[in-house]
Amino acid sequence: MSGNSKGISGKNLLYSVRMRASGAGGLHISGAEGLFAKSLVDGAVNSYLKRARTHTRGNPQRITITVEELLSPPVCLPSLALDTVICASPKEAEARIRMLLDEAGISGRATGAGLRLLRANNTMRGAALLDMTSAKRLEPDRARGVRATLVGITARAHSTLERKLKAVKIPSTETVIEALTLATKVAGAPGVRAELCISDDPDYTTGYISIKDKGYLRLT
Repeated sequence: MSGNSKGISGKNLLYSVRMRASGAGGLHISGAEGLFAKSLVDGAVNSYLKRARTHTRGNPQRITITVEELLSPPVCLPSLALDTVICASPKEAEARIRMLLDEAGISGRATGAGLRLLRANNTMRGAALLDMTSAKRLEPDRARGVRATLVGITARAHSTLERKLKAVKIPSTETVIEALTLATKVAGAPGVRAELCISDDPDYTTGYISIKDKGYLRLT
């Protein structure tokens, strides 16, 4: 979301704040990131630190927080459209996942491989990247995976999104807003057809599929 060809000056200066918390053996516990004006960096750092220390996956042994000045203006993308797919059980959710990805041109082999990865006991630090036909894993490091980074949402868009989520009775939590922001950036990457995600928080049971021509679909 940022380059390094031109500097940003004055009031437009932005910083990327990123947090990663891990447990024994490097087990991923939680992570977060955003883009912030200089005056908001301290608050973001404190908020991310609190999130790392209070995650339901346990107490981290290591918390890494990175603050990095952006060297060029971010690319602004319009948000994906958002909708909710009501599922009464995990079995129904899987059936809807398979149907939606089939309609998006994703092979049954790739969908099956993706679902197995989501259910695996070992938690990846990032995301798996699969060929949509062969299901071949494409990321160089399968333990680390791939990550979309340098991503954030403007204060104005954040406020608008909170208001619209409340109007349709969707929890306007940071979890929902951050997931939609991240999915929008991933969908904007060349070569990406769809994304399937569940939370690494065992108490949060709403996942999502994002598909470029369908938008961001929450799956209860």
